[in-house]
Amino acid sequence: MSRSRKEVLAEALMAEVGAAPVDVATLFTDDVTGWSPWVTVSGLAAVADLAALREVAFSNVVIMFRGLDEVGNKAYAEWLVEADHTGPLVLSEDTVLDATGRHLVLPGVTVADFRDGKIRSFRTYFDDIALIEQIAGA
Repeated sequence: MSRSRKEVLAEALMAEVGAAPVDVATLFTDDVTGWSPWVTVSGLAAVADLAALREVAFSNVVIMFRGLDEVGNKAYAEWLVEADHTGPLVLSEDTVLDATGRHLVLPGVTVADFRDGKIRSFRTYFDDIALIEQIAGA
């Protein structure tokens, strides 16, 4: 029995934030594209690299779903992530935020488009300035 788009999106989000290890090839198409305020990814390897960076940057990660639904070929998730910033957070080749040990809370929304039961593109929206303020202790 195949998984619903909601289940695939939930697993993908858990992998993206470092809450659970997963084989991304079971969730994303080879040509997946993704966007968030901090990163644009293209291809399965880039998604796997992103998940690995999150596993290094955060510990004690918990993701809670406030809403999870699917309509047509799309799935939508409204979520809240809580985590401790215990490792370097790589934002770009030139920007790395050193571990602060601070507890972070981040609400957001992800929209995913599917092809053949896997995510072919996704967009994740969150308040990146609020997250930076939490990391900086502002």
